[in-house]
Formats: sequence, C-alpha cells, structure tokens
Amino acid sequence: MKILKNIFSQIINIKIYITFFLLVLTFQVSANENNFEFNISGNINTDREVIFTIIDKMPNNLNEEFSNYLLNELNNTGLFKDINISLENNKYFIDVVEYPVIQKIYFDGNERFKDEELNQFVDELGFNIYNEDGIKNFVSELNIIYSSFGYNDIKIDFSKDISEQNLATIYVDIIENKITKIKAIKFTGNESINSFDLNEVIKSKVKKLTNIFANNNFKPIQVDTDRQRLLKFYREKGYADIKINYNIEFFDNNSVIIYFNINEGNSYKVGEIIFENKMQDEDISSSLESYFDTNSFEDSIYNSSIAESIEKDISDIIKNSGIRFFEIKKRVKLDNKKADLLFEINSSKPIYVNNININGNTRTQDYVIRRELDISEGDAFLVNDVNSLRKKINSTGFFEEVQITQKQLGENLVNIDISVKENQTGTFTAGASFGTLDGVTLVTGLNESNFYGTGRKVEFLINSSEDNSEYKFNTSNKFFLNKDISLSYGISFKESDFSKSSSYEIDKYTFSSGLSYEFQNNLYHALTLSYELEDIYVTDKSTASSTIKDVEGGSVKFILENGITYNTLNNLYFPRNGNYLRFSNIIETPSSSKNGYIKNTITYKKYKEFNNDIASFQTMIGNIFSLNDSDILPNDKYSLGGRWLRGFDNYGVGPRDSRTSYIGGNNIVATKIDYSRLLFKNDDNPIYFNIFNDIGLVWDNKTSPIHYDENIRSSAGFGIKFYSFIGPIAFTWGFPIQDESYDIKRMFTFSLGNIN
Repeated sequence: MKILKNIFSQIINIKIYITFFLLVLTFQVSANENNFEFNISGNINTDREVIFTIIDKMPNNLNEEFSNYLLNELNNTGLFKDINISLENNKYFIDVVEYPVIQKIYFDGNERFKDEELNQFVDELGFNIYNEDGIKNFVSELNIIYSSFGYNDIKIDFSKDISEQNLATIYVDIIENKITKIKAIKFTGNESINSFDLNEVIKSKVKKLTNIFANNNFKPIQVDTDRQRLLKFYREKGYADIKINYNIEFFDNNSVIIYFNINEGNSYKVGEIIFENKMQDEDISSSLESYFDTNSFEDSIYNSSIAESIEKDISDIIKNSGIRFFEIKKRVKLDNKKADLLFEINSSKPIYVNNININGNTRTQDYVIRRELDISEGDAFLVNDVNSLRKKINSTGFFEEVQITQKQLGENLVNIDISVKENQTGTFTAGASFGTLDGVTLVTGLNESNFYGTGRKVEFLINSSEDNSEYKFNTSNKFFLNKDISLSYGISFKESDFSKSSSYEIDKYTFSSGLSYEFQNNLYHALTLSYELEDIYVTDKSTASSTIKDVEGGSVKFILENGITYNTLNNLYFPRNGNYLRFSNIIETPSSSKNGYIKNTITYKKYKEFNNDIASFQTMIGNIFSLNDSDILPNDKYSLGGRWLRGFDNYGVGPRDSRTSYIGGNNIVATKIDYSRLLFKNDDNPIYFNIFNDIGLVWDNKTSPIHYDENIRSSAGFGIKFYSFIGPIAFTWGFPIQDESYDIKRMFTFSLGNIN
C-alpha cells in the first residue's frame, strides 16, 4: 500500500488544482527567450496551470524531441487517456481526452468494513481518477485488506455514471462470502524438530479446545510471514541450509490445510574462529587472543546470535582499548557441518550520529525505543552497531519487524532511520486443567505488555481450583532508573484450603514490589519484597496439629524472596529439550510473625529428545529453618507425593500428627527419572509410553509428630501421555517400592494441562 501511496501522491497534488472549465480552452504563452505558443484543448476538469506546470523546460526550436518529452510528461500524470501533439506555425497544439474524475464512491454489500473505513482507504490509495490501472490497483489492494482478515473469496463488481462534466460516480458491489478457516497445519520433512515446537513458532493457528480464542482465519500474508519465522527458528538452531516452502489445500467448506514443506539440511556447529587485526595494534591482538583462549565456542551451535555475540565481544574489546572508529567484517565458511568464522578488523573514518529518526510506531512512544539504544545524537557511530541496535529493539517484543538504515551526510555524519512494524501486545488467556490430584483448575487472565505505548506491562489473573483461589494484579516497568531492570508492583488475594491434609484454611492478602533483570541469555534474577496479611482458620480442632492451633488468627508478615532462574525449555507444558535451573531463597522476618524462617530450594530439570524419544531428569533439594525457635506452618514446609513422588498422594509422605494432619518436614531431597517412548507419530497428537522411577525423602521437624521417620521413599511405574486437541493429557500408574504404613498412596492419576 505504501508503494501505491507514492504512485498516486502526484495525482493527489494535481487534484488540488482541478476546476471546471468550458469544453475547449485555448491559451497562449510565450517562452522567455523564444516566441513559442502552446494551444491546449479538450481539458474539462484539469486546470490549464496544471498542464503548463508540467512544461518545466522550453525548447530551443520546434522539434519532435520536445514533442515526445511533452507526451511522456503528460502521460505520467495519469489524467489523460489520449493525447495528441502537433507542430504548426511556431505553435504546439496539444489535444487531450481526460479520464473521468471520481466525485463519489458508493459501496454495497460490505459488512466487515463500514463505508467510512472504505472511503478512508480510497483517500489513502489516491483512487480519484477512473481508469483501468486505478481500478486494477484498487481491486488488488482491497482484496489484500480483506484477505488480511480471512476473507479470501471476495467478489468485487464496478459500475459507473459519467456526467457531462466528465465526473464519475462509482458504485462498488462487494460480495464478501465466508471467512476462510484453517482446518489443519501440517509439517513435512521436520526430522530433527518436533511439530509441536514448530507450531509454537508460527502465528497461524488451528482453533482447539485449548485455544478456543485463537484466530484461525486463513491469511495468506501471515502464512508467508510464518515461513520466515520458521526459517529464523531453524537457523538459530544451526540449520544454515534450511529451505522451506508451503502450499495450501482448499476445501469446499471454505477451509484450508496449510502444508509447510521443510528441507532441513545440515546442522552446523562453530568450528574455527579466526581474527585478522589489520589495524596492527599489538595490544588489541593480545586482548583478542586472551579472550578466545578463555572463551571456547567450538562445538557450540552456529547461528546468527552466537556470531553477533562474538562480534560484539570483539567490538567491546576494541572500544575498551580506547579506539573509537573501526569496522569489523565477518565471513562464514560452511563445510563438513562446521562453520568457520573469520573476523577482519579495519580502521574506519570518524562518523558521528546526526539524527535518529523513528517511524512506524503509531502506538509505542519514541522514548520506549530510544531507551533501548546504546547511542544518541552526537555519539560516535560504528557500522557494526546496527545489528546490536536491531537486536535490542527486537528484544522488547513490541515489534514484528525492525529495520535500521543509515544515510550518509558528508564524510563524518550519518542519520540513523529506524522503521518498526508493531506487534499486537495485548492478550486474553483462558484455560483449564483437570487431574485426580488437583481437581479442576480454571485460569483467566488479561495481559498487556506495552500499556498505552509506555513499555509498561499490566496483567490481571484469576486462578481457581478446588482447594485454591487466587486473584492477582501486577504492573511492571522494564526500565527502572533508565537501566535494563524491571520494577514491578502487585496486589493479590489468595484462599487456600488445607482442611483435607492438615485441618486448616488460609486467607492471604499480599502487597509486593520487586526488581528483575536478565544476567545474560536465559538467565534471570528477581528480588521481591512482600507485605502479607494472613488469616488462619482451624477447620477441625480434633485433628489439627498444635502448631496450627497456636497460630490461628491474623498476622502480619514481611517476606523477601531472592530467585535466580536459568530456563531453556522448548515448551512450558510438554518439554522435550532444554534445561531448567532455579535457586529460591525466601526470608520471613521474625519480627513480623512468630513464624519467621529462611527457606532455600534448588530445582533442576533436564529434557533431551533423541530419535523421537524423550528422557528427563528432575531433582529438588530444600531446607527451611526457623529464626525464632518456633515451628513453621505446614504449607511453608516441604512435602512429598503427587507429581514429585508418583504412587503417593499429595502430602502423602512426611511427618504427620495423624493420618489427616500433615505437618511437613524441614528438609527435602527428591529425584524423578523418566523415559518416554514414542508409540504413534502424529503431527498434532503423538502418543508416548513412559516409565519412571521416583525417589525422595522429607525429614526433620521441631515437634514430636506421631508419624515420623527418616526413611527414603521410592516408587516406579508407567504411563501414557500425549498432546491432545484439548491439551496435554497423562495417565499414570505408580507403585510404591519403599513406603511406610501411614503413608497415603495413590496408584492412579489422571492429569489434563499440567503433566510434568
């Protein structure tokens, strides 16, 4: 559409000069130095001044060359369907036949768009002259607009009325027909990457029970964009030779199946890294040698990110040496599944930033983009900084496309033009899960990551299950103190029912504030301070422990949580590759409550997919201890059973005063080992058979519980799990190997949604 705007911008300007004249208008004009005359006829709506302004140069004499020039210039206006030019007696005779000028357009049959919206589109397009090219462009662009909303079977018919003044009234009859829906999305040739992961990458979606709010309208432009997303995804995993095309299968019920045909090629790893320092600076060469001696990239997956990371590190080393102007040229040699990287370092002329121009951000404020940049007007500029700038702007998640161009202004000045295409940043989430352990869990949420274009994140979440209900509001600002640090505030209310396991309930009001930031790729640190108002209700005094009875009522708490997380899992609900490591430190101050404590927990998960099978290892280690020599609430302490020790019920293992009064332990060690074998390969719903072995121990308690031991518990079992059209589903049979008589066992569990 931008191209068409440029094409018709001249026409729009010309229209300003349109007036109504007689059928034949003759005028004479003399050149400044030559006595040539121009006789123009046939113009009805086009002002003579418009025609005359086209003649921006005068001939030295009467000739065919100038006639051809006139003819070409007049044709380029798009105003005339016929032009005749002749020479006679020192005169140029110009006879024109105008295209009709559109004075009004009426639309019929348009339901998706209002008349006002379509007329605005007409104005933007510059469709004001009725000719064949204009009609063709208008129909083409209108089809593109409709197809971007899923209307791919639109029919457009034209009719017109032409007045004696050559003014056209246009009647556009639109038959929208039904929206084309995506019936299925299929991937072929993806041997190394699961179809689930590829579905996560693309924006085209199939509507299922798990994503009933998904927009499954078929949009050809989006499919092409999805292809580019898949290419980028594969390349980031080392597949530099990746080739992807797609084809669409249409059905009579106005639905389609999208086929992405993938030729993966080879996966490349980083081979040899070579740098050529042509600046002949020994200090830089020494620093670079030291850097590559201490940082090994060999056998790392080759992709643009690692290449850019190495390039940035080289750039930082040179900058730290005091050199301001240089250029790094990168070359890549692919051979035998290895990618050799060559970095050539050269001196460059001084270049400074004159202006930074930002366009395309209709919603996002300029300062939100500018604060991501490492440079501003007047700073030294390096050509190699462009990739870094683009990456930082992309990291916000606010933009679908980011383009950065440089415009040289003389020898030492440059303008930087940043053009962005904004993403949709607001989402509505609705989901549900069900299992024999947790019952039915409903989740509803609103999330806006770029609130009013300020870069501020706002979210509201409702999480409701049989034993827990939580209402949460949170807002965060990514740039606290102009640093890449997120400052967040939140309030929440949570009701927790522990009456089945420990004979009490808790109502908790929480006011929190926190700081979080990214250390490096996939590594995050978060620090949160919370103020809590807590009410504890004993539901059965005959079975409740003395600890619960002692703390019944209201209390005030201050809690500081320090968390470090490393996460490379490829899928939140059904991971098949990646690592997850989290350290959590929680301090509840003893001055705010008699239940003051320090709690440290380390959780590690590793998933590895090979030959379509999945192996996983998970472990957790934790300790909690009181700061004021008092016991700690059971819900704050550790328990085993459920997902961390299959074959046992939630809170089924650990110290307890009675079978219905779980009081928990101060220490925990647990390990889960799984192996999942692919039974049926299906792009949408593969089925796995898994076997497992779980081991764990919960121990230590300040009181003297009736049921207590320090014996290891273990279990083994098998199950079936698959990603169904309503979400991940797991059927699990667990059998205790080591147990005690007072443990609460659960041989079979069913889970929908949360199966880890």
